[in-house]
Amino acid sequence: MAKRLFIAVDINERTREQIDEISKALRAAVDKRVNATWVRPDRMHLTMFFFGSADAELEHRIGKALATPIREQPFDLTFGGLGFFPDRGSPRVLWLGIQRGGVELRRTQQELQQRLQLPAEREPFSPHLTLARFRQRVPREKLAEIGDIPASAGPSRIDRVTLYESRLSPAGPTYVGLAEAVMHP
Repeated sequence: MAKRLFIAVDINERTREQIDEISKALRAAVDKRVNATWVRPDRMHLTMFFFGSADAELEHRIGKALATPIREQPFDLTFGGLGFFPDRGSPRVLWLGIQRGGVELRRTQQELQQRLQLPAEREPFSPHLTLARFRQRVPREKLAEIGDIPASAGPSRIDRVTLYESRLSPAGPTYVGLAEAVMHP
């Protein structure tokens, strides 16, 4: 049976609380004008790879790739700056950017990509934390004032990557850790 799998790094509870405060300010600024689904703090993570529906063979291959420590040293991750995907047209995703730790995240992602023997992505890895997904098209003008909201959080110590299974339900996804690779101390 196929599972919905992804590899992510987790952020600490203090940073989640800081990001939740940013999300609350953003919701207060735009919620009456947009129909959005906001990411709950307990579900916040930074996705490195999303595999979607993966069979047992791929799950085994990922677990084997995570059995060896990551060459990257543990590092601090700080967040700052807001943005949207896509870059042009109507935004579909509101995200919080990376201020510090992006270089280390990219190196970790590249190492995992090589270990898993995955083809290069069409778009380069762009580390970010999703805050909200818009359920309908939203003109960018309706979101202009969010640029005035302070948006920085962290640091959060990153010392491992985790393979998660995403189990969907009407109450939202539940994430179950299946395997992890620690970073060299």
